[in-house]
Amino acid sequence: MAKRILLAEENQSLATAIIKRLKQQGFDVQHENDGIAALRTIASELPDLLLLELKLPGLHGIELIKKLRQSPRTNKLPVIVLTGFYKGEKFQTAAKALGVRHYLEKPFKASDLIAAVHQILNIMTPKTVTSAGDARPFAQHLRTAFLKHFSGLLTLQYPDTVRLLTFINGAPVALRPGFKSWDFGDFLCNRGQITIDEYHYFTTTAAYRHDSLVQIGCLQYGDLLQAEMDYLNQELLCAFDSGPSQAFWKVVPAPELLQLITLNVPQLLYQGFHKHGIQIGTQLLQMFKDKFILLDKNYYRHINFLRLNEAEKRFVQSIDGQHKLADLLTEELDCGPLLLTLTNLNMARFATQPTPSADPEDLPLRTLFNVVEEEVEVVVEESLESFADLVDNDVKSDDITATSGLSADSTTARPAESGPSQDDDLPQEIRLIAKSLEDKSHYEVFGIKQAKFSVVLLKERYFAITRKFGPEVLMQLGGEEAVLVEDILSKVATAYDTLTDVVKKERYDELLGAAKIGLGHKGDDRFQAQVQAESGKVFLEMEEWDNAEEALQQAVNADSNNGDYLANLGWAIYRNPRYSESQAMRNKAKQMLNKSITMERTAQAFAYKGWILLEAGQESMAEAEFNKALKLSASQTMARKGLRTLKNQQEQQKKGFFKRMFK
Repeated sequence: MAKRILLAEENQSLATAIIKRLKQQGFDVQHENDGIAALRTIASELPDLLLLELKLPGLHGIELIKKLRQSPRTNKLPVIVLTGFYKGEKFQTAAKALGVRHYLEKPFKASDLIAAVHQILNIMTPKTVTSAGDARPFAQHLRTAFLKHFSGLLTLQYPDTVRLLTFINGAPVALRPGFKSWDFGDFLCNRGQITIDEYHYFTTTAAYRHDSLVQIGCLQYGDLLQAEMDYLNQELLCAFDSGPSQAFWKVVPAPELLQLITLNVPQLLYQGFHKHGIQIGTQLLQMFKDKFILLDKNYYRHINFLRLNEAEKRFVQSIDGQHKLADLLTEELDCGPLLLTLTNLNMARFATQPTPSADPEDLPLRTLFNVVEEEVEVVVEESLESFADLVDNDVKSDDITATSGLSADSTTARPAESGPSQDDDLPQEIRLIAKSLEDKSHYEVFGIKQAKFSVVLLKERYFAITRKFGPEVLMQLGGEEAVLVEDILSKVATAYDTLTDVVKKERYDELLGAAKIGLGHKGDDRFQAQVQAESGKVFLEMEEWDNAEEALQQAVNADSNNGDYLANLGWAIYRNPRYSESQAMRNKAKQMLNKSITMERTAQAFAYKGWILLEAGQESMAEAEFNKALKLSASQTMARKGLRTLKNQQEQQKKGFFKRMFK
């Protein structure tokens, strides 16, 4: 936890300035403006340090120090005196006799105060605080803490500031100040989840207590926990690019039974190396490409915490100690960041000779999640090709024949090997199948009962449907039938994607149990769209443009009438460096954004449009869009940032104009 400092100072403006500086250093500061209140606060909860103005109302500072020295509980409390009245050597000598280590006469420099605070707090814990020596990258500090199951306080000393990071059993649980957002409240304010006034309450009256945001109704408790994880994950990913820092470690043993749900440190390292470790990873590849790579002892303890892509899964599956690194590399694999993760966590190592990989030993492994399942060709019975099980059970075959004009045999598709159907029955069959899928749950799309769900059966029926409407069928169709086939395939793909993902399936099953969503309602596609949209927005924040585009495109496919989804998709395409040279794609993104605003006027869409106009040099139009965004949401962060950027540009233009005039 952050060091607690009590400031006893009557001058409110000076106290405000001191508090701001100390909070910038990561300290938890409490303020009292008279001696009696300061004594009561100390008696209630002992701080780590007292900053004391001697001339205080209620109880004089010297009397306050004397009372502290008389109690065994407070006689070791460190005190720094701040005074503008009692100046001179004789007062300093008297204060030192009472155990005061630093005596600062007003006016003093902020740097002198900060230096005194750091010195005195470090002096108080010489046996528990140790230096890591030379400055090192953040990733090395995180690796050390994780592998050593460190519990306690890590102080990171940067050239311009100090950050405090608390660990429990090797996992980071608290940070202040942050690397991108100043603190948790600033993070929430930037996301529009709390207002400026609520942020002020959080940092002052609530003294940074996170649960205060639940008390005043800003967030529900579950949302608060998720936001805390998001904040910490964002800030520590930024730490990978923060430059070297010197580390001071203070061990505070965690209670034996304490098991918090904390950040996924292996995944954090993996993501950090993907964002900021490309160059180092490339160097690692060059150094060890001719060495044999094998799995090390920690591989099986950490591999299930990583979420690898398909190419990376194949790579780790091929590591056996009998092949050189160069032999396992492929064009589709960007292996550097993954190698950094594996080697930093002692999951893999290199050898000059073929060496057997480590085995799980006594670890009772149930499943390895990062395994590529080999696709097997499924032989499907002809009855599956007929789609008979996709038709509503309440609709009899005789009714189908009567309403569609088809015989029972005419709806049976020809096997894929014999090519697409050439007769007139295909368009009618497509319309029949499209009709049968309306308002069906994901299970009913495949004719599977929820209670008897089977992955094997799901795959069989999925491949049967996709073969039924392969590319050769789409090429011979046009007009309404082509649109219907695309709609069928979209529904099937959405259902398959949900039911094959354990987390999505669990959430979907919960939704099916709700009163408003399920059989006979159109909530299934909407749920899938929400899942994909939320994922896409997270990727946008992380600036992972390809992943954001993919997720948001799926959201738009599932709910094409949602303006918010379309706006975020347009922004993901516009910001993707892959399209920076493609004017067609950038125009497409602008069209999406304009269309989204006609569908749904959102503050986010206007902010996106404002930034596009600003980058194009259309400042007055950009300003108008930013103001539209703020009219809809006063806390819209991108719009506020855009207006500040505009103001700075205008100031620079004015300076340049006057400089040319008077040159």
